[in-house]
Amino acid sequence: MFAHTFTISTLFIGFIFSNPIVSPGGDGINYELLGGGIEGDMILPDGFDPKREFDGKGVAIFGPRRWPNNIIPYDISAITNAGQRTMIESAMKILSDAVSTPIAGSTSRKPCVTFRPKISTDQVFVKIQYGTGCSASVGYSSGARTLTLQNSGCFRSGTIQHELIHVLGFYHEQSRPDRDLYVTVNHNNIEIGKEHNFNKYTWGSTVLDQKSPYDFGSIMHYSSTSFSANGLPTITPKQAGAIIGQRDQVSAIDINEIRQFYSCTI
Repeated sequence: MFAHTFTISTLFIGFIFSNPIVSPGGDGINYELLGGGIEGDMILPDGFDPKREFDGKGVAIFGPRRWPNNIIPYDISAITNAGQRTMIESAMKILSDAVSTPIAGSTSRKPCVTFRPKISTDQVFVKIQYGTGCSASVGYSSGARTLTLQNSGCFRSGTIQHELIHVLGFYHEQSRPDRDLYVTVNHNNIEIGKEHNFNKYTWGSTVLDQKSPYDFGSIMHYSSTSFSANGLPTITPKQAGAIIGQRDQVSAIDINEIRQFYSCTI
C-alpha cells in the first residue's frame, strides 16, 4: 500500500481517446451499466429522487457535496486480492496527480484532492467493495459511501477513475443540459425500461454549471451503445469523427472541472 498521502509526479495527458468501456478480459460487457444505480453506476445522495425530472445545471453535483478539506478517506479492507488493491490505489494516485496544480517558481505540484486510508476518527469514508457491476456514491454525504467493483470486470484503471470521479461529485457528461447541441440520443435503440438513464438535466438546482465546453473525450461520457436494445447506437455525436466513452484517462476538461469544483487554483 502506498503512503497515506500521495506524492506528486508529472502525468502526461493525451488528447486522442479510442478505447471503449469494456472489461479487461475483453468480453465486451459494459460493467458500469450493471451497477444497479442511476444511469447504471451512480448511487445518489439521500433526498435525490431518481424518478423525477432533473432540474439542475451542468455536470457536477449541486450543493454541499464536496469532500471536506479535499480529502477522501477510504476503506479497502473488503478487497482481498493484493493485486486489485494495488490497482485501485494506483488509479487513485493517477487521478490525484492528474488534477494536482503547479506551484509557481517550483517543479513541485500541489495536491488538489487526496485519497488516503480511513483512520478511526473518520465518520464519512468510501467503502470499496466487491459486488455486481461498477458503481459509486456521488459526492460527499452522511452515512456510508460506497464504491463497488465487480471481480474482475471493473478492474481497469480508467474504469476505477471513472467511479472515483463520481465519488468526487460528478455525473455523466451526456446528462448536461446542453447535450442535445452535441449528441443525438436515439430513443428507438434504448432498452425498454432504461429510458430514464438518458435523462437530461436542466439549469437550476441539481447540478452546477462550470461553464466548461462539452467534452466528447471525457472519461465520464457514456459509450455510443450504452443501454442499447439492438446493438445500434443510443448516442451519436454530432461532431464528425468524435469518439465517446473512453476509459483510458481523464481529459484536460475533466481535470479543469475537478480543479474548479474543489477550488484548486493554478
